[in-house]
Amino acid sequence: MRFVFAAALLGLILPTDGGGQTPAAVPNPMASHTLFIVLIVGAFLAWAASFSFHTMKQRSPKSDRKALMVRRETILDQLAGAENAKESGAIGPERFEKRARELRGELARVIEQLNAASGTAGKRP
Repeated sequence: MRFVFAAALLGLILPTDGGGQTPAAVPNPMASHTLFIVLIVGAFLAWAASFSFHTMKQRSPKSDRKALMVRRETILDQLAGAENAKESGAIGPERFEKRARELRGELARVIEQLNAASGTAGKRP
């Protein structure tokens, strides 16, 4: 195997005279365009593969569920922050009730979406 590799390498390095005949150099009018076309097609194929993988990753149910879990935790943190602000006197009771009602409604929608995503619609978590 090494012999074949060495012979091929020597064949590339050492020029042969080809029996004294040299082929006629015929200019190729598409030579400059060929590289350009190959690069454009390669770039398009790379973009298409990237787009396909990105869409598959984005549409996975696991990522949807994870995003909903993060949103649920964010809403719970906001609700706790509103309660702390009410206790410290930063916001009044009316404003707290309005904000808490909004957050609870949003939390209910997120939990409903989570249940639908996991196939447990109608059951309590």
